[in-house]
Amino acid sequence: MPGTIYENHLKSAYLVSSEGESFAITAASFYRLSDETMGLVATLPAHGSRDMFLKQLSELDLNRPEEIFDRLVAIGALTKKHRPAPGAILKRILSPRIRIIAPQIQESVVSFLGVNLLAAKGRWIMVLAGISLVGLLWGAFLALAGNQTAIPVSLAGHSDWIYVFLLALAGGLVHELGHSFAAAAAGIGLRPIGLSVYLIFPVFYTNVSGIETVPLRDKALIDSGGFLFQGIFLLLLLFAASLTGYFLFAEAVRWIMMLVFFNLNPFFKTDGYWLYKDLQAGFAKNQLAKVVRVVYLSAFTVFSVYFLWRLGVGLSDILDRLGKMARSSGDLLSHGYSTLLWGYFLVIGFLASMRRFQEIRQEWEEVRRHFPGSMPMVDVKAR
Repeated sequence: MPGTIYENHLKSAYLVSSEGESFAITAASFYRLSDETMGLVATLPAHGSRDMFLKQLSELDLNRPEEIFDRLVAIGALTKKHRPAPGAILKRILSPRIRIIAPQIQESVVSFLGVNLLAAKGRWIMVLAGISLVGLLWGAFLALAGNQTAIPVSLAGHSDWIYVFLLALAGGLVHELGHSFAAAAAGIGLRPIGLSVYLIFPVFYTNVSGIETVPLRDKALIDSGGFLFQGIFLLLLLFAASLTGYFLFAEAVRWIMMLVFFNLNPFFKTDGYWLYKDLQAGFAKNQLAKVVRVVYLSAFTVFSVYFLWRLGVGLSDILDRLGKMARSSGDLLSHGYSTLLWGYFLVIGFLASMRRFQEIRQEWEEVRRHFPGSMPMVDVKAR
């Protein structure tokens, strides 16, 4: 098509060669490439028309440049450049994705330390897991036992709370680095770590696309890699709290443990959920795994109903508070923002719950298909 511009979006990707394989990692995707394709991606321009790319391919003395160009388009190495739709622009504004730790930087640090992640996987994984488990169990005890078990020194002031927040933030970054390093140890390369916004909260994320191409053991390693690193970080903070007597280290541990508990919850789409899903898929043919799946889905359904009920209670309270705001200008100015913000969260949670029930219904139907002789399910839509 005349005037169409194509983008060589893999040119800026992190290109990796590992154990005879080559692949490219972008902010959100993973591509397996042949050595020839990787060479072309690195050589061709970042963008241009079809004629420009054909000219570049011809100058490389390649036979049938048209076929090569079409092949690059077919595998997604070259993509048509489109003007972003208004919805996509709004999504980028409300939920931006900002890369904060590129895989190239991680690679430089790993090379400087002289660490071979592929070799270290089998040699050190059990040692690191043991150290991490100590940190996680100690941190869980501190978080669940309450303030009476903490070091009896209160936070000195606002500056200490800032330090606690920064340490908790560092714990989040360490968690994402754990996913990235685990992916590299599994043979699919270090991963970009970014910052995005969920609702109004800043969140870190790691691109682990391509995890479906590795064995189950490596999938589990990538899923739990964040906890592996986070447990070691917690242990360091706990030692710091014990040696220095500074309460802020213990308080940071409690903050981080709350995030660990949330990420372990298998009923939200966090690390615990994906670890269960990967293990369940890996043992799908095992009869015991089928029983476990039924138990999990039953618990997931009950939890979702309870969660939806709690949201409904919250929405009714919000309606009462909105009524008070409408009758009182003073209440609107003093508590209006918090009411509107909490109402926004409840509505978003309610809509997400509706999607959860659609997924639950699909999974129950799949379970029914894998249990011969089971009773047919009632089609809710038909009723």
